[in-house]
Amino acid sequence: MGSTLGKVYIPLCGISHGMQGMEKTTVQDIENQIRESGDGPALNGPAPAPQGGQAGQIDKRAIKAIINVIKRKRSFVFMYEDVMNELEKLIPNKDERDEIIANLNLGIMYGEIRYLYMIHMHEWSEWDIIAASPIDLDTEQIAILRILANRYDIDHYDEDDLDVLYLNVKNMRKRVYEAINAVIRAWSKRKPMDMVRILAEEYGVEA
Repeated sequence: MGSTLGKVYIPLCGISHGMQGMEKTTVQDIENQIRESGDGPALNGPAPAPQGGQAGQIDKRAIKAIINVIKRKRSFVFMYEDVMNELEKLIPNKDERDEIIANLNLGIMYGEIRYLYMIHMHEWSEWDIIAASPIDLDTEQIAILRILANRYDIDHYDEDDLDVLYLNVKNMRKRVYEAINAVIRAWSKRKPMDMVRILAEEYGVEA
């Protein structure tokens, strides 16, 4: 794994909390991260391709919302909240929307939606990250994304001024997103707009 990550430029200069040694991350380090995090099935291996009618159980409007977010942000990574906001535009009925959101959440977490991965923070929230990857990711790769995502966890900041805290987290999040995008781009040799086409073809959604 070291040879894979060692070729990736991760633009996170100035970050403490152990990220400077990322190139030396070992398999044992990754396994420790997984055990300590207590993450669910999304970290237990690559998401399998939808089979046995699973793809049909995912509402196409949920995939459309994700496609819209990727197109708007030109990014492989975005917040779960971004998808919920997009679904509000597509599905006015709250009860219907809540059911679709719940199914989408479970579908990603349990690997029923190919190419999409939920990257949890310490506790599940709307701030969790969804990573879209043009290639199936293995356990180590998903764990690496989670390590990067937790660089902007609010627990890393000791700041009483909420305005300063907000700016710190916003700036860190930007750098983390840049890092995750760089890693996925290096692994897949693809661009975010390629991800739009892949999802549209996989689920029969107009992009």
